[in-house]
Amino acid sequence: MRGAIAAAVAMAAAGGALAASQRTTMPLFVPAAGVTPLTSHTSPPSEWRLTDGMQFNGVSFDGLARLSFDNDGDLGNGFYVCSGALLSGGRYVLTAAHCADDFNVMTVEFGVYNDVAKATRGAATAHVHASWTGTLGTGADMAIIELDAPVTDIQGFNISTTNNVGSQMLIMGYGTTGTGDASGNPNWNEWGWAHYGWNEADVGIVAFDEAHTPGNGWTYDGDEYVFDFDNGTVRNNTLQRLANSAGASFSSSTGLGADEALIAGGDSGGPDFVWNGSEWLVAGVHSWGWQFCQGRITPSCDVNSAVSSSYGDLSGSTAVYAQAAWINSVVAVPEPGTYGLMAMGLLAVAGAARRRRT
Repeated sequence: MRGAIAAAVAMAAAGGALAASQRTTMPLFVPAAGVTPLTSHTSPPSEWRLTDGMQFNGVSFDGLARLSFDNDGDLGNGFYVCSGALLSGGRYVLTAAHCADDFNVMTVEFGVYNDVAKATRGAATAHVHASWTGTLGTGADMAIIELDAPVTDIQGFNISTTNNVGSQMLIMGYGTTGTGDASGNPNWNEWGWAHYGWNEADVGIVAFDEAHTPGNGWTYDGDEYVFDFDNGTVRNNTLQRLANSAGASFSSSTGLGADEALIAGGDSGGPDFVWNGSEWLVAGVHSWGWQFCQGRITPSCDVNSAVSSSYGDLSGSTAVYAQAAWINSVVAVPEPGTYGLMAMGLLAVAGAARRRRT
């Protein structure tokens, strides 16, 4: 099952950044994004807006980032949208590699409500995971944006360092919206608002990329969490039906009822949060979406095979705990204030030395 999933989730970037043979129905830059709530057949996405002042367990989420960018140096001329999370310290944003591996100009906004941001920064540097090859499903779809100036008045998030398979996660992003039984694809009618929802990380897979060592087996890059979009029925419980047909040992519930959601285009790079009892930790980074059922399971578990985020579809997130060492290697540098204290300390030491010499 691991190899089949890893091979099949190679997705394509909007605009043809990947070879035609790799293109699928789910775009990459405006990819697995936009929360698609499963509240009921008629519940509007406006009910799932992340509004100013909204808190979960007493925590606000102004640190959710909207990334607007293109690769020709002119924002607004065919620009793309991804999501991300401000990390503690205020200097870095965690996002997906496919959101950061090809841009000239990027604007990073925080706390966007009704298209008004509380803080705006530029991208100074993009640290893309060294194992990222442009192919999804390898466990390496992760990047860190270093901002051109720190965000000092918005709280950032710490990362999870434990495996969160089986956990209920709070998922957020600035992507497209819709409902799970919609007849049309998710849309941008809710542009200007982030959206939230819930899902369970039913399965964790070790992701491999055969392209790294052709003909020599598989190479390990990281772990991924896989979510399905349930509507409470056995038929649309994709992962459980997959487990049953493949004789796999994992299990998947029929969903979280009115709280169930799935990412859609524009949510790529956005966070999956887990609550550890005292704080929300970033556990996953939104990476891909997949209409797995089509032609693979009979009768199909997909409510609408023409819609990229309908009941029965799957999504995957890069597991943060598996990349914690890499994340810490990028962000473990003194913050600007620390540099100032260090400089003051050096000056004090120099002054003391001069006095001793005198």
